[in-house]
Amino acid sequence: MIPDLPGNEEARAFLASAPSTGLHMPLGKSVKVMQCWRCKQYGHRTGDRECPLNESGNMQNEASRRMMEDPMALLNFKGIAKEEAKLDKKRKKLEALQGLLAEVDQDLAEKKAKKTKKEKKKKEKKSKKSKKSKKKKKKKKKSSTSSSSDSSSDSSSDSD
Repeated sequence: MIPDLPGNEEARAFLASAPSTGLHMPLGKSVKVMQCWRCKQYGHRTGDRECPLNESGNMQNEASRRMMEDPMALLNFKGIAKEEAKLDKKRKKLEALQGLLAEVDQDLAEKKAKKTKKEKKKKEKKSKKSKKSKKKKKKKKKSSTSSSSDSSSDSSSDSD
């Protein structure tokens, strides 16, 4: 009845020496001929203190046990899958929007760079023009002051 596996020796040895008729609890000890869902050994149930996985549990076996025992687990699992699908959609949408935003930011930066280059060129042209005009003005002033001084010197020589 109980398979001959390494974890089941204790239960097999006890049942081999126990009387087979009349008593529900041979030798005053309770006999449980059942398999634990967590550790898959015979002689105790899931959650009993004798189970080596009572506190920690075997996560794979525990998940399958819950699925089998809980009728709502399948519905919850489908609900979780739907929620994950929704979250994946949202993540993809967010990534696409972030990509678009990065493109727009890059375009704006390029436009701004072009605009600043144009403004620099304009300023350079203006500064060159203003320098030229200043030079012309200085030349005019020099020529006008020199011509006026020439004319005044001419007039003084006439009076002599």
